[in-house]
Amino acid sequence: MRATYRAVEVSSPGVLRLVERRVPEPGRGQVLIRVVAAGVCHSDMVTVQRITPGLTLPRVPGHEVAGEIEALGDGVEGLSIGQRVGVGWFGGQCGKCEPCRRGDFVSCANLIVTGMTANPPADQFEHAVNVPPAVSE
Repeated sequence: MRATYRAVEVSSPGVLRLVERRVPEPGRGQVLIRVVAAGVCHSDMVTVQRITPGLTLPRVPGHEVAGEIEALGDGVEGLSIGQRVGVGWFGGQCGKCEPCRRGDFVSCANLIVTGMTANPPADQFEHAVNVPPAVSE
């Protein structure tokens, strides 16, 4: 596995810069994705301008990513290294807070949002979906 990757990050509100970042190991139940494409849209302005309460910088914006699984954390089943996957803005939930216990995962108190609370691909995602071979790059 490679040691670093290049990304455009928000280093301070309104400031974007190209950087080299360390690639971490995926945690239990997580996968690491080598990003091939990432969508950045107007809603990423809350990250670029640091509007969201509690948002920490630096942060890599972009909340729709597609790529290949590069590494698997312990306990990952049904996914494999090299598999093409995509992740939407919803990167995961804690499963422990009150909204999660009710099944309201979008209202999770510890919601993982790609490009806002998680850096693609450095922070690993729990909700990667298969991209079929018929879908071209």
